[in-house]
Amino acid sequence: MDDFRMQGVPRNPAARALARVLARVLALGAVLLPGAPAGAAGDVDVVTLRNGEIFNGTVAVEEVSIRTPYGQVDLPYGRVAWLRTGDGEDPDRVGTVEGETFSGRLRGDAYTVLRIFDPTLPVALADIAEIAFARRALRPRLAPAPDVVEMRNGDRFRAQVLTGDLMVRGAAGVSLVGRGGVHTVDIDVVEDDRAVRVQVNYNTPGTAVQGEMMGLSLDLRLRHGQDLSVHAKEVLSLSLAVLDPARPMDRLPWDLRGLTRPARLLRDSFADGAPGPEMAVLRGGAFSMGDLGGDGDVDERPVTRVVLARPFAMALYPVTFVEFDRFCRETGRSLPDDSGWGRGLRPVINVTWKDATDYAAWLSEKLGHAYRLPTDAEWEFAARAGTATRFWWGDEPGRGRANCSECGALWSGEKTARVGLFPANPFGLFDMAGNVWQWIADCYHASMAGAPEDGSARQKAAGCGKRVIRGGAWSFPAKEMRTANKWRDFPSRSSDDTGFRLVRDLD
Repeated sequence: MDDFRMQGVPRNPAARALARVLARVLALGAVLLPGAPAGAAGDVDVVTLRNGEIFNGTVAVEEVSIRTPYGQVDLPYGRVAWLRTGDGEDPDRVGTVEGETFSGRLRGDAYTVLRIFDPTLPVALADIAEIAFARRALRPRLAPAPDVVEMRNGDRFRAQVLTGDLMVRGAAGVSLVGRGGVHTVDIDVVEDDRAVRVQVNYNTPGTAVQGEMMGLSLDLRLRHGQDLSVHAKEVLSLSLAVLDPARPMDRLPWDLRGLTRPARLLRDSFADGAPGPEMAVLRGGAFSMGDLGGDGDVDERPVTRVVLARPFAMALYPVTFVEFDRFCRETGRSLPDDSGWGRGLRPVINVTWKDATDYAAWLSEKLGHAYRLPTDAEWEFAARAGTATRFWWGDEPGRGRANCSECGALWSGEKTARVGLFPANPFGLFDMAGNVWQWIADCYHASMAGAPEDGSARQKAAGCGKRVIRGGAWSFPAKEMRTANKWRDFPSRSSDDTGFRLVRDLD
């Protein structure tokens, strides 16, 4: 049965499908009573058309099929939470009740909405903006899915990796990627497109294995039992042996390797239900800011005692292309260049200081709370996470801790890595060292003398010639990602090594 071709009054197989759907609705007690609020959460599917019209009922499909870049995925009705149709080059997207996402092109031309007190309604797929599916739908039987797969196009889903001989050819010979414990396999496509490099990140920092992947076909079994065979070049990462299959997808795979988690997380939502940035609530307090080790630059001295009197929330990750691209589409801005490295969950780059502050203002309007760039003091407080060493993990850069030109990661000296690949600091914040520089609210000063002791942003009466950037980057040596180190750049300049993260003021 083609998913979206039941138009008008169906006959034969389609009629049987409609009867099954109607029986399912009645069995679940989903009859709309006179005076009941239309589209109440959990009762009906809500179909929104591009012209703004909204219809409530039950979508008469057994499966929603979407043709992705890596193959066709057929999702049972009971697993689908929402779908949104694309516009132009923007793909269609489907989300499941488990938090998975798939993107591509929906199959079919139209589908039928069953309504209790109104005629059956055929709707052309081209007229649909989005559908929110009822939460009370029957759930299909799900297959074991201990692994998390992230595709290069940004899709994320749980699956079971059936390929049992994942091997990596490295400098020390051939290594077999074992299944014991939680670890990730991060995949990088070689320019000639005939091979892929991988980095296997185990739970213990410094134990990563790098090399060329042997065998480029991966067999996967999705949660509802469908098997897919995908080329490794379509995959961005595999998170293997995730021990808790009930864990929500919005925390995977980014926090698998976090050493600790903050005591409290905060996350606002858009009006359409899409999640905003995940934030760690930090209590603030007193700390010493600047060159604590005595070997820093002059702009890190003198060491200043700062008291952050108010708590605030810091984003767990730098802003990604996924997040910034939505802002661009909704405001009509040009998308920033990804330097050919891919978008998705990589940190957004090639953005100016003004781009970053414009994004913060837009997000504040959309989510109803005040988002902004961190002050220099707030950033260092969050990056230190209670430590006094050069890096939050100690005085030596080591290996497997971050992405810098000397860090020995798969991307070191070459490109950005996706956010959250390296361990979180004790506050639960990722990528506070390396990967990309991060724009800061403050004007740059060549000395810490006169820095605000309350942690507020430091400005200049004559205006900022340069703004502070923090954290180091994939293209800089390890010494530049020291916690106290700061750099500077013209606020009108963009670069492939500079992005940003946000702070949210607490009400």
